[in-house]
Order: sequence, then C-alpha cells, then structure tokens
Amino acid sequence: MVPSEPRVGSRGRGISRELWLRLASAAVLIPLGLACVTLGGVPLAIISALVAAMMAFEWSRMAKSKFGPLMIAGAAGANLVFMVNATWALMVLVGVGALASLMGRQSPQPNSTLLGTIYAGGLPLALQTIRDLPEGGFVLAMGVMLFSWSSDSSAYFAGRTFKGPLLAPDDSPNKTWSGAIGAVVGSVAASIAYALLIGAPIYLWVILGLLVSAAAQIGDLFESQIKRQHAVKDTSGFLPGHGGVMDRLDGFGTACIAVVALVRLLPGLPGQLAGG
Repeated sequence: MVPSEPRVGSRGRGISRELWLRLASAAVLIPLGLACVTLGGVPLAIISALVAAMMAFEWSRMAKSKFGPLMIAGAAGANLVFMVNATWALMVLVGVGALASLMGRQSPQPNSTLLGTIYAGGLPLALQTIRDLPEGGFVLAMGVMLFSWSSDSSAYFAGRTFKGPLLAPDDSPNKTWSGAIGAVVGSVAASIAYALLIGAPIYLWVILGLLVSAAAQIGDLFESQIKRQHAVKDTSGFLPGHGGVMDRLDGFGTACIAVVALVRLLPGLPGQLAGG
C-alpha cells in the first residue's frame, strides 16, 4: 500500500509498535513473494488464487454482500484458470463478477459486487501476466515488486519524518505530500540500483520506477476512497501492522495492472528492460 505512513499526530510509542508489526509481517511476506515470483507457474498461480480469495472475502465483508462465496470462487478460480489460458481466466473473472452482480441487483450497491470480484481477482492476475511474459517476465516482475516495496517503505519513513500537508484529506487523513514525494524518490532509487545490477538501460527503469510509484499511490488512494464509502478503517486484520490483504496489496496490484497496460502498448519493452 503506497504511501502508508503512520497516522499524523500518533504518539511515538504507537508508531514504534506499528513499525515492529510491519517488520514482522515483511519478514514473512517478502521471502514468500520472492519465492513465488522466482518459481512462477503453478506455485505463483496457487498463491495468487489464495490472495485473490482473501481479498474477495475482505471486499464482500466490507460491502456486506450476500454473494461472498461466489466472489471468492470467481476471483480465485480466474487465477487458477490462468495456468491453462489467460483469456479464459479473464472471462471467468468478469463472468462470475457479472453473475454475482445480477443476482444481487436488488441490493443497495449491486455494482460493488462486480467491482469487488474484478478487483480482488485482477490484481494478482496482473502479476501472473507479467511473470508469464515470454521475454523479460521474471526480471520485470521482480522489478515491479522491488519498486513497490521501496515506494511503500520510503513513503512510511518520509511521512513519519517530515509530515506536512495532507495528500488527500477527504479520502485518507494519514497520507502526506512528504510521504508521496518520498515514495517516488524511493522507487526511482531502487530502479537505478536494479538497472545497474542487471546491466540494463537506466533511463528505461527510471521511467518504470516513476510509473510504479505513481500507479501504486493512485491504487492506494482508490482503496482509501472505497473504504471510506463503506465506513471501514482496515479491510481485515489478516496482516499485523498493515490491516488486510487488500490494504497491503492495493498499490502493488495497481502498479502491476499499469505495467501490463504499458507492455500491451509497447510489446518490445520487456526485452529492452531485461537488457536485450
């Protein structure tokens, strides 16, 4: 989630406990994420399906939807079907989401079910799409993951250190402009280091680092707005220090979607980024 700096005005003691919880969660999530992206294929599809199921559960609970099981089946099923065919996976995701929406058309927010299903299933599906690219998929997926983490961490510490004006006071009272700027700086710094490490054009990775940070922050603000509409602070308590799975992966998932769109426009870009 980007930028995820601590609540403005929090006491030092509260911040310290939150930081320890974040570090503990990161100690588990980072190795798991690296392993899944490294292995790709079936392991990544299974973890993606589990993540999608958890996010669909969180959304359905947040929206008080009666069709949570159907949302979970659609979001998770699409990520498993991806192993067979990417187009089929997208059809499953949209089809099940539309079905759940039609079944709940008498509810106060019928479109929320469709949006929630596509959101929960689409974010991890985008990561699978990047990793599955025939050229440069692994390198690109690792880069997006690294830049998202760097953006998130930089936002946290910059916001904590500099504070200042709020970024979006109506939707999220905890995010500051200093955190947003810190997120961009952290992502760009990580992109330069990554380009040097793999021997690829630095300017291309810097552009990608900017895109990842911007998309991640937009994704975070989007989820903040959704949570505000449903009057919840965290989507769940699955991840200590972060809240729910959606709270942690909103920015990263949105960045993955932005990168997939970019690759569709520039199909030769992954090879160039990989140094080809």
